[in-house]
Amino acid sequence: MLIVSSGFHGHGLTGHRHTGAGGHGFVPLLPLIVSVTVWGGTGYVLVRFSGMNLPSAILICTVIALLPGCLLYAVLIRMMTRYDSSMNESDYDLAGQLGYISIAAEDGTAGEMKYVLHGTMRSIGVRAEAGQELAKGDRVIILKVVKGMAEVTLFERETAQL
Repeated sequence: MLIVSSGFHGHGLTGHRHTGAGGHGFVPLLPLIVSVTVWGGTGYVLVRFSGMNLPSAILICTVIALLPGCLLYAVLIRMMTRYDSSMNESDYDLAGQLGYISIAAEDGTAGEMKYVLHGTMRSIGVRAEAGQELAKGDRVIILKVVKGMAEVTLFERETAQL
């Protein structure tokens, strides 16, 4: 029944079912399927071949079935969340980001700067202020971003003020 249900929901055997308020957390279906299978198989063997009564067989089956289910759950959770990182808005705030000018800008014109964020080279448009010249290769610091254009200052000028 779990296999058929997971197929209809489009999750497959390693899919997940959202639980709790707001859809936080997940329960992979594969550990549930393994637990139910081990529980049923163990119960059949205990009742059929050992002559054990039903209540004690149910108790033993439940304990035995929890072990592989929990073990598989722990392995899957570790694999699924290994490279999972939450996105924080502060991680993408560009103020204070150091980069260099790749397309020159001078006296109110637009140019481009390149910078590294989370290990990836990115670019953003920059606008030179009136009377300011941003030459190709100049190292700059982003002060703020307004409507997709970065306001920058030269890195050498910034460090000289410190």
